[in-house]
Amino acid sequence: MNALVHLTHDCNLRCPYCFTGAKFAKEMTVDTAQRTAEFVVDYAKEHGQRAVFSFFGGEPMMAWPVMREMVLHAERVAAERGVTAIFRMNTNGLLIKEEHLAFFEEHDLIFILSIDGNQAMHDAERITQGGQGSFAALAAKLPRFLEHNPGMMASVVVTPTNVAHAADGIAFLFDAGFRFLIIKPDVTQAWSPEHVAELERQYTRVGEDYLARMRRGDDLYLNLFDDKWIAHTKGAEGISIRCDVGSSQISVAPSGNLYPCVRWVKEEEDTVPRLGDVWQGLLADKLADIRAQAAAPKSPCGDCSYNDGRCANECACEHYSATGRIDTPAPALCEHERVMVPIADRIGNALWREQNPVFLRKLYPRLTQIRTREGASG
Repeated sequence: MNALVHLTHDCNLRCPYCFTGAKFAKEMTVDTAQRTAEFVVDYAKEHGQRAVFSFFGGEPMMAWPVMREMVLHAERVAAERGVTAIFRMNTNGLLIKEEHLAFFEEHDLIFILSIDGNQAMHDAERITQGGQGSFAALAAKLPRFLEHNPGMMASVVVTPTNVAHAADGIAFLFDAGFRFLIIKPDVTQAWSPEHVAELERQYTRVGEDYLARMRRGDDLYLNLFDDKWIAHTKGAEGISIRCDVGSSQISVAPSGNLYPCVRWVKEEEDTVPRLGDVWQGLLADKLADIRAQAAAPKSPCGDCSYNDGRCANECACEHYSATGRIDTPAPALCEHERVMVPIADRIGNALWREQNPVFLRKLYPRLTQIRTREGASG
């Protein structure tokens, strides 16, 4: 089980696009944290899974003492039950200190850093409570973070407000030393035709830059392109980061209530699907209903040529946030994919024609192995 654990509803930033709702000081108690650890480990043991704790918020580092206690308790319980416990975190990084990095190393806790590119892109949206940009403070920490974890993943949100800086922002992150980038458009907002046109211009530049880096031999991952290529060669199941709402993924609110996904936690309103709590367990009928809705064909997709596993239309709770329906993607998502897929295909075709070694290792490892053996034997 992958448990997305919301340790607090509070955050030290006030990003306008944040999907986790209003920020207020409600933190998970230690008792609830310990019970959550036991619930997740027991569920994982029952279903033959690993117990994955992905700390979320708000900003999870604002509840550091609770996180620390949950990690320690989860490790004890997992050892007793014979279950593997794994720890992850999504964070804006601003509150992380050297003592925290030491704890992360000791307990193998890996964090994904939320950073929206370079200063112009990042500060357009990722602001403090006082309205100031947060880039300078975060940029000062990047060298140490990348030294701590050279494979650290960056999470970037593209919006109508910051899209004009997207190409430069993504290039900055690669130049800074990131090797793995997850780019997500905020499709819950309205994208005007002008914004979509700018998105296409920016993604075209991103594609050209990524092509140049792969030709240089840089072994990188950018979901915008790599996931399209993987879906084409291996099918959608080959993509490691997919929506598993209501199946192997559950969100835990600070109260201990259970929800299908992070976007539904928010202020824990009664208007969103709740699946039980960590004391009483999952509500089987509601869980089955969510799974069925999430797996159903998407209503506007029909015979769209991109509805072949390459379209990023799998996020059930994103659909719900944008349209109020799990099975109905946002119109902005369709616009994004119409822009994205042709660019990914163009770059992928160029790399295939060139027999680019990095591209082949990523997507055709068996072919690469055969050619390596043949070369060695020849």
